[in-house]
Amino acid sequence: MTDPEVATAVRRVDLGRVLIAMVLVVGTAAIVMQDRWEWVFGADEAQTQDVDAPTIDVAEIDVVTDRLFRITPGNGSEARYVVRERLVGTQQTTVGTTSVVGGDILVDTVDASRSWVGEIVVNVEMFMSDSDLRDKRLRHDFLESTHYPFVRFQPTAMSGLPVEIVEGEPVAITITGDLTVKETTASVVFEGSVVLHADHLTAEMSAVIRGSEFDVGPINIARLAHTDDEITLEFDLVAHEVDLDSELSGSLDTDLPPDEFAGGAFAAEVQPVLEANCVGCHISGGPGWSTVAFDTAGDAAAIADDIALVTGAGYMPPWLPSDLSVDFHGDWSLTDEELATLQAWAANGGGLDVAPGTALTATAELLNPIRRDIVTRPLQPYVGSLDKKDDYRCQVYEVPDPEGDGTWITGISFEPDQKSVVHHAIISRVPASALAEIERRSAEDEQPGYECFVGEGLTSDGVYSIAGWAPGQQPAHYPEGVGIFLESGDVIVNQIHYHFDHETPPDRSTIVLQTASPEEVAAGMRHIQGRAYTTPAEMPCTPEERATGAPLCDRSAVLVELAELYGPTAALLPDIMIRFCGGELSDYDQLDGTVAHSTCDLPAANTGTIFSVLGHMHEFGKAYRMTLHPDTPEEIVLLDIPVWSFEWQLNYLPVDDIRIERGDIVRFECWWDRSLVHLDEPRYVTWNEGTVDEMCYSSIRVIPDP
Repeated sequence: MTDPEVATAVRRVDLGRVLIAMVLVVGTAAIVMQDRWEWVFGADEAQTQDVDAPTIDVAEIDVVTDRLFRITPGNGSEARYVVRERLVGTQQTTVGTTSVVGGDILVDTVDASRSWVGEIVVNVEMFMSDSDLRDKRLRHDFLESTHYPFVRFQPTAMSGLPVEIVEGEPVAITITGDLTVKETTASVVFEGSVVLHADHLTAEMSAVIRGSEFDVGPINIARLAHTDDEITLEFDLVAHEVDLDSELSGSLDTDLPPDEFAGGAFAAEVQPVLEANCVGCHISGGPGWSTVAFDTAGDAAAIADDIALVTGAGYMPPWLPSDLSVDFHGDWSLTDEELATLQAWAANGGGLDVAPGTALTATAELLNPIRRDIVTRPLQPYVGSLDKKDDYRCQVYEVPDPEGDGTWITGISFEPDQKSVVHHAIISRVPASALAEIERRSAEDEQPGYECFVGEGLTSDGVYSIAGWAPGQQPAHYPEGVGIFLESGDVIVNQIHYHFDHETPPDRSTIVLQTASPEEVAAGMRHIQGRAYTTPAEMPCTPEERATGAPLCDRSAVLVELAELYGPTAALLPDIMIRFCGGELSDYDQLDGTVAHSTCDLPAANTGTIFSVLGHMHEFGKAYRMTLHPDTPEEIVLLDIPVWSFEWQLNYLPVDDIRIERGDIVRFECWWDRSLVHLDEPRYVTWNEGTVDEMCYSSIRVIPDP
């Protein structure tokens, strides 16, 4: 893009408005992994009943020459996955096993080379490793076993079988077939051996697959666990001969083993720590319950070792800022004493001195409640389409103002109607003068609202972002005498990002407003001020990736794709970011191995006391830092996150009053690492809205002087 083109684009785009609106999670406490929605929030019980493995048709069996062997749960068969894992910085090999395996094997006693294996079915909800927490996370977030509880292998070819099999002697065989995981089917080759015994058959088979091919890896959970993409699948099969005259069944029904708990100290020391720091989130229906729920003492005791692991690593409770940052309100970190209590409990067996069914009750508020002075919803629900999995829709919310004198908002909250499909929301104030434009946009199709990218998608003056939401987000609650003023006739436009995987339920999400009382208004209100600050986000392919000839390693090809996905403005934004920081592309497109770094010094836009700071990146994010008065004796690190986590993007509220003046220099820095995200096709990564795009977005909200 030429300099005149950039200048024209900058004039067309109100950066302060568009960039505030563009951020995917503005002011969030995002307790959200990618692809975790309500449909995975099902009951935390593995499906173990009422499912059969296909059986070979007895009518096609030669009762004279053929012998039928059946694999059933509990007969000694086992399926395993084996993967290299880096857990809290320690390399190890992780093995998960399940005995819920079913299928038939037919052996021809006259010509063994004509023998056949039927479809093998494995219940992946029953995979168990040495960590119950790992198992739940794997099932819910990667295998998605609530929706796809079974993996199936359908053989298509076999080789290596001789004409005659000698009992007790192993025979090397190769089985090629179609492996189906979730909605992906691919050809896989298993190699191993089979042994025929007097009344049963045993087989040991293994294959190597890539998790990315089946959309189950590699797993990357910042600060906790990382896995290789290569996974070994192993079968140890035991198939007992079936009497053809008996009632045939391929049932995979099995029972979950009951939990057993040792005795130990819990109520006096451990329970208070959990109830004060964990239960408010990890309780049925809470933001973190899809990973694990602490409804009872038994729920906690069942994963005592995991609790010690994640708290000892600092992964839970989640608190990302380092000690370089200023002190913040709401620090969720555990004290050294609390950590020691949990570690000692787990080391002593994680026992209980109360009944396992003893209910756990949160003793600390998870959310900051606000008054429900105004509750507003769109006039009609929105129903999307599975043809458009990622759908950005702007809905209009009216704000009643019977007195006609405007409304001071002192708190705001978004309540999603259909949590299964609502991914995030960006909430904007829109003046009455923009209603005609909204009506034109709404007439573009027959659905309520209108399709919108890059925020609310309006060109009218006076539009600006006032809030954002993602799962786990706390309501915004402003200090006394501070708020947001809506003039009479103003409306709220809410850009909702819907993600449709399996269903398109009608959504009519709610916005709740707390308003100032007449007494507060009479005493004087100040309008909280905010500004978005952006730093270029550029991460080229590595030399190895470029050597593959991947077309999207060409930055210009990526810009063309962005224009097709999100409109022409989206393709202009990466270059606008660079010019806005006064640099050139060559200043930002370098790699140190797989790591890219970007920095930008910008003048502060507002004068007053800092109310909150926010940093935002996507999944390649490695580290983030925001510094006031950099390289001076007055330097203050406002926010330092040495290990970024896409799951946790909070508005941080400083404890001390920090003065900022319009024009003060603030340095914004972001680091990204290409190794943190697996890409099926290598691509140049630059600034934009998609999951495989990146951002270096920052926000500083300021309470103006009286």
